[in-house]
Formats: sequence, structure tokens, C-alpha cells
Amino acid sequence: MNLKNLLSSSTIRLALVAGASCLILQSANATLLFSEAFNYTPGTALSGNGPWTTGSSPGLTIGSGNLTYSGLADQGGNDLVIVNGTATSGIATYANQTAGQVYYSFLFDPQVVNGGNNYVTALNPGTGAPNGGSDAIDVYSYANGKVELRANAAAATAGTGTALTLGTTYLIVEEIDLDAKTANLWINPTPGAAAPTATASISGITATAVDDVGFKAAASTGSFLVDNLLIGTTWADVTPAAVPEPSSILLAGAGIGMMVMMIRRRRS
Repeated sequence: MNLKNLLSSSTIRLALVAGASCLILQSANATLLFSEAFNYTPGTALSGNGPWTTGSSPGLTIGSGNLTYSGLADQGGNDLVIVNGTATSGIATYANQTAGQVYYSFLFDPQVVNGGNNYVTALNPGTGAPNGGSDAIDVYSYANGKVELRANAAAATAGTGTALTLGTTYLIVEEIDLDAKTANLWINPTPGAAAPTATASISGITATAVDDVGFKAAASTGSFLVDNLLIGTTWADVTPAAVPEPSSILLAGAGIGMMVMMIRRRRS
């Protein structure tokens, strides 16, 4: 097959259709259990907004910012501001999961290092608020600035490895495998790519189900921003790559159109 045949207008059209179909299928195959962009009135308490119950201000308050992470699809909306000082927690529920894998991702921006070792967010069964040692799976923020995975009172030894930088947005991903009885944590994986080696792992967990997500403000010092919350049954569900802007797609299409025109002129 020569170059002219390869770059025929019918081939180009087929390629464009195939590309569009891939984008449609990618959305259709998503198995999200829960998503949250915190698109509520800034300054209000988390409790009472959307599916969230409990969670009073100023501990858990809707902010006016919008965290983003390079390459990750952005839900827009606002962010959740967690300010430690007065203990409070907020939860929301989704379809009960009793088998397989549940993946959980969110953007996390530490503003002030914790004055103690506190759990920030967790997945639990029923309507249980984050409660530290008995959480099915949770994220702990430590006084040394690290973020680590915990599950059923077992702490990962690796954690982040180094302290997080204040004022920097991180992509946090966790997985709980209800069949294998394992849990994993990733810090800053590449959106749209396959899961890399986990930052930290735990085996021998005892959780048998999860169906709620919760956030916790503790009595000690520390403050954090959270955004772009996703919970699903596959890695791809919670690490979606940003879709090119329509203008970029149109520009690519225009370039292909010019190539077709040049080939036709040469033929004539």
C-alpha cells in the first residue's frame, strides 16, 4: 500500500470516527460509584450539601478554590477545606460493595502540618464516620508531614517516604481489595496510565464491605484542601486523563484536512 492510498480521505475519516468512538466508549465503560466536585456555596458547612450528612463548619467547609492536577480530568466546582481545631466528621454513601476492588482518589493540598497523627479521610461500611483504628481503609496525616495508608489499625511502613510540601497539590489513590484482603496507596500516579508499583501496601485486612466515604477534622492543629473525589471499581475510574479541548480536536482535524487537500492536488 503506497502513502497516497494510506492517506486517502476515506482512511482519514475512518480514523477520526474510531478516535471519537474511543472517547465515547471510555466514558460509557466507566463504573464510578461516587464522584464529588464540592460544587456548593462557598463558606457553608459540608453537612447538608448534596449527599453529605454531619460535618460542621469551620472544621469541614466548602471553599472557593478548585484544585487541579496535571493530566487529570477536572470536575470543576470548588474544594473542601478541612481545618483542625474542633473535631467533626462528614460522610456520604454509595452502593454497597462486598467483593472485588474499590479504588478511591482525591486531590490533597496540605496547608498546615498536623499537630498530631490524625486520620483525614476513610472508606467504611454502613454509615460509620472516620474513626481511625477500625476504619476499613483510611489516609493518615502525620505530624512529620507524611501521608500514610492505614486499614483496620495496621499502618503502612512506607507511607509517602518523604514529607509532603505545603501548598502543593497531590493526587492520592487508594485501593481496598475485599477478596485478597489487601490495601494499597499511590502518591502522584500518572492519570490515564496503568497503575504503577504502590507507594505503600497492607495485607491481612479484615474489612468485608464498604459503602461510605468520610472526612474528618481533628482537635489538633493542621489544615488541608481536598477536591476531585472519585470512587470506582477500576483503576481507570479514578485516574481519568483529561480529554483534549474541542478546539484542539478541531485543530487536529483541520491539519488532517489540509493533508488530504495537498494529496488531491498532487494527484491532479
